[in-house]
Amino acid sequence: EIYWLLRHNENPPPRQGKVKLQEDLVDRYLPELLFHMEELRSLVRKYSQVIQRYYVQYLAGYDAVALAQMIQNTAVTSEEDNVLLSSICQKISELSVDNVEDPDHVFDFLGLRLDWGRLQSYLSSGKNPVLAQQKDLAALLNTVSFHTRMVDNLDEMIIETSDLSLFCFYSKFFEDNFQMCLEF
Repeated sequence: EIYWLLRHNENPPPRQGKVKLQEDLVDRYLPELLFHMEELRSLVRKYSQVIQRYYVQYLAGYDAVALAQMIQNTAVTSEEDNVLLSSICQKISELSVDNVEDPDHVFDFLGLRLDWGRLQSYLSSGKNPVLAQQKDLAALLNTVSFHTRMVDNLDEMIIETSDLSLFCFYSKFFEDNFQMCLEF
């Protein structure tokens, strides 16, 4: 929403009627929201090990079990697809909280996410798209993909969801909001 506000303040869309667009683009609470975003960013960085521990436990305790059950109940078309599903399930079931507490251990789930992308393309193509019939499997594997990102790419997730570097291109808007914050 902040990006939308920045972009539309700079290039407002044409309006019909007597509605004042500028009033729609003023948010008196934006500076406070930016402050809280920065606070959350610092808290997530500070407690990143706690977040990693939570998601590792979730992956090993729930996601792996649910995926194993789903694999048993799902009729996947080829042996290659079964191998990919089994390797994803095995990788997340082998996770341990001890890995989070070990300072030398580095998590890397990029291969797992690539396997999921590969599996999506295999199951979505062809005359009989299995993935369209197995929506629960797709939803679970998308969730697993997100959970793995929260373990090995937490800093990138912070940047992706709350990066404020775009303000450098909208300095006038930033100054106006800062001034409005001081007057508020």
